[in-house]
Amino acid sequence: MNDKLIELPKKGRLLVVSDLHGNYNDYEAYINLWDSEDPDFHIVFLGDLIHSPYFNDKSIEILDDVIEKDKKYSNFHVLLGNHEWAHITHTDIFKDYENQREGFEHLISYKKGFIEPSITEYIRFFKTMPFFVKTANGLFLSHAGPSKKVKSIDDFEGIFDGDYNNPILYDFLWNRPTRNIYGSCNVISSNKKYTEADVFNFLNIVWSNCMVVGHSPVNGYQKLGNQLIISSSFETDEKVYLDIDLSKDILHMNHLLDCIKYLDD
Repeated sequence: MNDKLIELPKKGRLLVVSDLHGNYNDYEAYINLWDSEDPDFHIVFLGDLIHSPYFNDKSIEILDDVIEKDKKYSNFHVLLGNHEWAHITHTDIFKDYENQREGFEHLISYKKGFIEPSITEYIRFFKTMPFFVKTANGLFLSHAGPSKKVKSIDDFEGIFDGDYNNPILYDFLWNRPTRNIYGSCNVISSNKKYTEADVFNFLNIVWSNCMVVGHSPVNGYQKLGNQLIISSSFETDEKVYLDIDLSKDILHMNHLLDCIKYLDD
């Protein structure tokens, strides 16, 4: 059994939420849309729960609640994002010239009075996070990507070998589309780009019809071929999530666009 790939059946309901970056109010609003007691009602967060560049960073409060819900509910899922990955690999990650990995450790110390054992416990939790969700009705969900290095299903399955420095996993956490949809980005290396054709080729390999990612802030959502990029909280005026009937096939992008909801509605 692969615990890094969640496979959801063709029944029930699915909410999809992208990068929160320490916004507890938005986290709570999305949780309130979800029925935790219905085992067929799933919620998926696409990674990057943590690291707010703003003063009121509630990353710790979100994480503590997420860890409890993850233990309690089988229909609650949080994917690994590049910001969580940075702590697993002890990689510095910068936004506006601030080291957010170090800033997170300072935040723990400020809010809890100590860094250990909390940072070790958080990293242990980050290592339990799955990488992907695949649904029986045609969707593939990840934090970012895809990776152009995936040429076959064997390449894809090689991601699950336990190496967090795997270059293909790296692409699924960091890659951004060729189209310039993101105004500024301070990352640990030059941006890797992918195209509509790369999305199409990857979806054929994993037998899916459409892909949903976060990572690259857009105003609400943006299409890139068969990929939908959504922004649910961070750096957007339009906070978008998906509300998907898992019993209905998602055969093309128009079916997926019908699932878009706005948090403020």
